[in-house]
Amino acid sequence: MRITQLTVDNFRNHKHTTLQLDAGVNVLVGPNAQGKTNLLEAIFLSCVGRGWRAGRDSEMVQFNQDRALVQVTAIKKFGSVDITIQLGLGLKKSISINRVPIAKVAELMGQINCIFFSPDELKLVKEAPADRRRFLNIDISQIDKSYFYALTRYNKILQQRNAYLKNNTDPRELSIWDDQLISQGKIIIAKRQAFIQKLTPYVIAKHHELTDGKETIAITYETCRDFAAELTAARERDLRLRTTTVGPHRDDIAITINGQDVRVYGSQGQQRTAALSIKLAELDLFTDITGERPILLLDDVFSELDSSRQARLLTAVANTQVIITATEAPATGKIFRIKQGTVLA
Repeated sequence: MRITQLTVDNFRNHKHTTLQLDAGVNVLVGPNAQGKTNLLEAIFLSCVGRGWRAGRDSEMVQFNQDRALVQVTAIKKFGSVDITIQLGLGLKKSISINRVPIAKVAELMGQINCIFFSPDELKLVKEAPADRRRFLNIDISQIDKSYFYALTRYNKILQQRNAYLKNNTDPRELSIWDDQLISQGKIIIAKRQAFIQKLTPYVIAKHHELTDGKETIAITYETCRDFAAELTAARERDLRLRTTTVGPHRDDIAITINGQDVRVYGSQGQQRTAALSIKLAELDLFTDITGERPILLLDDVFSELDSSRQARLLTAVANTQVIITATEAPATGKIFRIKQGTVLA
């Protein structure tokens, strides 16, 4: 799988930009705040239907413009695919696949798969559980549409249950929401457990490569032992706190190195290596599951690595289309120089 062309109109700080991408390494070069990351976000949007950064879709529309367009053409194992996404102020996002409009974002999942990595990905290791749940949701949704459907339903039911808790104190009617929440929650939990189980051997192998076998990593999905029983037992607490306190929306991933919690005891280097190991492992897992190599998006990662580590990273992602942002051009790859939302000739 590889992207051949990216076109954006009125997207973030890009008035109109078109890139013809190589199958190997592509480098977007320029000073900070010129629009390099915006192009990675456009590709990410075409893969999962939402921008990488939090916020509303309208925030991706260029200032003083009403609409934005992102168009990506990719070659896959069984032909090509064209993704077109239109965003507008006050308008619902529209998505087309091969010029045919789709009704649900779930239909976009799996058309073009990508892995995104930036220095901010340390959040995956050291920040709040929400960052690790986001990682699970994005990854599993790309390879399993039924997970995306269950997650969407679960979040809607959770919102309705929490709205009830804020305005009512009668626990009897909670069963209306509980049965539905449990049904979708069990699907989410089972699929997350299966995903972590599949991902773990790949993470261990990549971490072994990056550390020369000097450290041992382990990842574990932390969830309810019995969601239905724990949700019922938490009713009194939920009514008192006016929110749902147990369920997959509170789950987490434990990451340890040599048996110690890397979030608490890991050095900056250990945390970065753990995060990078997980991201590189995703590449291999996606390939084995889908039969195609996903696109790797690297945002400002080279600034964190010396030249030897840069070379080692590029060797590790051989046979992968890579799109990198950098302030200085590396020794390899097709170079695109970006200045103030424009690709220089």
